[in-house]
Amino acid sequence: MSVFDRNGSEMRRMPERSGSAFGMSRGLLAGLALLAALPLRAEDAAHFPALPAPPEIEIQASRDLRPPEDGVRAAQPSGGDATLLRQAEAAPARVSVLPDLLPDLPEPPAIALSDELRAAEKPGLSAQATADIALPEPPPVIVSLEPAAPPVTASAAAGAGLDLDPQRLEALLEPARAKFRLTQAEIESFVAFYQARDFQPLWLDLSGPDAVVSRAAEMLAETLAGAEADGLDPARLLAALPARRSGALPARERAPAEIAFSVAAFLYAHDARGGRLTPARLSSLLTPKLEIPAPAEVLAPLAGLAAAAVPDALRAHQPPHAGYRALRAELARVRREIDAPLLTGAVAGAEGAPQPPARLPEGWLAGPPLLPGKADPRVAMLRLRLGLPAAEGDVYDEPLRQAVIAFQRANELTPNGRITPKTRAALEDPRAPRDPSETRPDLNRLVATIIANMERWRWLPRDLGRTHVFVNVPDFRMRFIDGGKVAFETRVIVGKPETQTPIFSDEMDHLIVNPSWHVPPSILRKEFLPKLATDPDYAARRGFEVVRRGNAISIRQPPGERNALGHVKFMFPNQHSVYLHDTPTRNLFSAETRAFSHGCVRVQNPFAFAEKLIGHQGHSEQSLRAMVGRGERMIRLQEKIPVHLTYFTVFVDEAGVMQQRRDLYGHDQRVRAALAL
Repeated sequence: MSVFDRNGSEMRRMPERSGSAFGMSRGLLAGLALLAALPLRAEDAAHFPALPAPPEIEIQASRDLRPPEDGVRAAQPSGGDATLLRQAEAAPARVSVLPDLLPDLPEPPAIALSDELRAAEKPGLSAQATADIALPEPPPVIVSLEPAAPPVTASAAAGAGLDLDPQRLEALLEPARAKFRLTQAEIESFVAFYQARDFQPLWLDLSGPDAVVSRAAEMLAETLAGAEADGLDPARLLAALPARRSGALPARERAPAEIAFSVAAFLYAHDARGGRLTPARLSSLLTPKLEIPAPAEVLAPLAGLAAAAVPDALRAHQPPHAGYRALRAELARVRREIDAPLLTGAVAGAEGAPQPPARLPEGWLAGPPLLPGKADPRVAMLRLRLGLPAAEGDVYDEPLRQAVIAFQRANELTPNGRITPKTRAALEDPRAPRDPSETRPDLNRLVATIIANMERWRWLPRDLGRTHVFVNVPDFRMRFIDGGKVAFETRVIVGKPETQTPIFSDEMDHLIVNPSWHVPPSILRKEFLPKLATDPDYAARRGFEVVRRGNAISIRQPPGERNALGHVKFMFPNQHSVYLHDTPTRNLFSAETRAFSHGCVRVQNPFAFAEKLIGHQGHSEQSLRAMVGRGERMIRLQEKIPVHLTYFTVFVDEAGVMQQRRDLYGHDQRVRAALAL
């Protein structure tokens, strides 16, 4: 279309925009605005028909107005038309301008067309006819101008930058599902977390012109790299991270990188809570209840944290117990010892250096077993073998017995002070160390054993209970903790290796004085039924009552001095049907290795223990003993008390000294094998 000035001279040809009502309207508006700016003489104005006032215009900005990508540039409008288009394209969603913000424009004049143009464009029409043709009204284009939107924050920009939806998020999690065995519930938790935050990123920073890995993500990577200090596997954790862990990210890498960082953070918490292993798969007698958090529970507290706070927030998933922290410190100490430079040089004859054992005649221990407290001519040679000074007489005294126990511990023998065949063979071997100070431990194996024990700390509840019972099976000891302090401690007898005490936690809710013992099915099947088959009176002679109901048989031992449970038992109902109880065979508590039961835990001082539990309920040790022989009596606890049956072969005692115990049931070996230690 051509535009003429008031003298009829052609001024400018306006570009025509076919195929787009929006483009035609904008071109028309631009032409009208240009004509409105021209000054008109009064006599000229009479020749121009009046046009109606321009309609109110509203432009709905759309993402479809964005310029095409891949280097293809669309035709660009010019002048006011281009300005209007750029405003529409730049609008994030809807840009509206209130009518009262528009400047007052003069009413646009009519457009004068030349006769030549009329003849060329409309053949067959006269000039007067064409002058009487009304111009069609432009289609209404609504322009709604609102106050300028506030600057887009990083989090708002991130939501759009991730380009995620639930389906794509699940697809991005599929590799992690297979590699790290994520469950469907964990996948759904990831999706729920990101849906709740409108798919805005947690680990990416989009506040600048480029998407970059945030400082929080870098701190996450540093925390994973240092996970070895807690006995975790850094290689496993770092494998969850994206390949690009810092700097700018291209658009196609943003969503995969964000999800990879979140998976890595969850995996750290998952492993810190004991999720690397399923204890029951190692042994049916390992049945702790693990407290593994869901991904959303791990990620939600990290949102909004300063980058420097991320490591502490992640490490908070490690066990909070003092016993765990003490083992963590020992792990660091032993590793430093491994890394320390090896000192070489001759040390023979140096003060404090181990001396070679004395030469003794072959077969010097031949004969009947040496017994503590008895005189024997071989005692002098035994003292010489163990590096003790000569003594008057040949009595196997207490100092010599303690030296034998130290020898047995140094050679991984049962430390009972008895000269058993295995102890005798070790004593006759001149290479066997005399005590633990002469041993050269395999420090790498010790590291693996410490990590295995740290792993079992992860199996315990994070809150052991202000008041709780703590039994360490390999140490054969029970402690009653009240307010964080040891209120009571005693020896216990635990299950034999073939009838192990299970490892789990539960809650004690009552105790029974003068209990009856109902023989468990396993003992009934393995011991009683074979003997009853050959001797029908076997059970009756031992004071048991046999109850027959059809083909079913149950055996009960009534209360009394011969009862296997003694005078009191402490009940915490559980799947293994084990509990704490008294015993009539109290002499067994004097043994060093006290693994004699069928799985239950026998308590050395049960009435003193009972007073600690229910003394505040009016039951003293004396009053409880007075109930013996008066029939079965159940006493409920006003508050349930957690009971933890644990298995720690390495621990730090109250004096801060690391202690080691025999791997009685082989659980250390199972955990080391499962963790490839």
